[in-house]
Amino acid sequence: MNELFGTLGYSILRIRIDEHKRWADELSNAKKALKLNVKVFASPWSAPAIMKVNKQDEPGPLSSNQYSDYADYLKSFVDYFKNNSAPLYAISIINEPDYSDNPMTFTPDQMKNFLKNFAGRIKSGSNIKIIAPESYGYRTDMNDAILNDPQSAAAVDIIASHGYGFIMKPQPLVKKSGKQFWMTEHFIDGNDFNSVMKQAEDIHNCLTIAEFNAYIHWWLRGNSITMMLLYQNWQLTPKAYVIGHYAKFIRPGYFRVNSVSSNNNNLLVSAYTGNGKLCYWKGRDTRLKLSQ
Repeated sequence: MNELFGTLGYSILRIRIDEHKRWADELSNAKKALKLNVKVFASPWSAPAIMKVNKQDEPGPLSSNQYSDYADYLKSFVDYFKNNSAPLYAISIINEPDYSDNPMTFTPDQMKNFLKNFAGRIKSGSNIKIIAPESYGYRTDMNDAILNDPQSAAAVDIIASHGYGFIMKPQPLVKKSGKQFWMTEHFIDGNDFNSVMKQAEDIHNCLTIAEFNAYIHWWLRGNSITMMLLYQNWQLTPKAYVIGHYAKFIRPGYFRVNSVSSNNNNLLVSAYTGNGKLCYWKGRDTRLKLSQ
């Protein structure tokens, strides 16, 4: 935790809402992160099985008569953290509602219905922000379905997508809405040099093409080199440092400013300003001369 959120400057932690209410471990993680002035948000992979049509942990939709109970369940998670001195910054409605292997699915219309009729129950008595839809494939149709409905649009604070199986492109309706736009899950396979640089390039494209306001990696610690910390020895991986090159210098509250790479198609450049500072990021092994 200290290496990633202290030394490298990561500023957002994503935690999982366990559908069996085993919440103590994530509470501990949240408390550690909050001591480092980190924003913490939570995502559920599923409602408790009893609330689903199939009554199982296997993939399936939420029962239509359980929407209010599901909202109350998410509210209970918010309250659990608040009452244990770990207030959440935001909560997601569901992780990857469009992915068929996910334990619980939502169609765009179901997501829209839930937001406009039940999201208020989750926010009751707190200032927590609502995140949706966290689609698997950067789907404009899921985002647009929410934003084209005034009531569901009013209920959501942060539009979120994941970075799998898509071509990066702007989402005009999200930008027009003025809402925060977060990449809440993404990773690149491999641990070779090209894979590490691909991670850096993808983050650059998230910020400059899609115009995300935040980038969150899939998971932080595990046995895979695609993670940020290895279980075996708590060693930071090369990809942890790649994200750190952004996180340490592009701080919360900074704004991206226009930057142009002149006569060099192999050079990726972005620039950011905030707190009286100007920082820039360049990709690939190329010399850079700055001018105004």
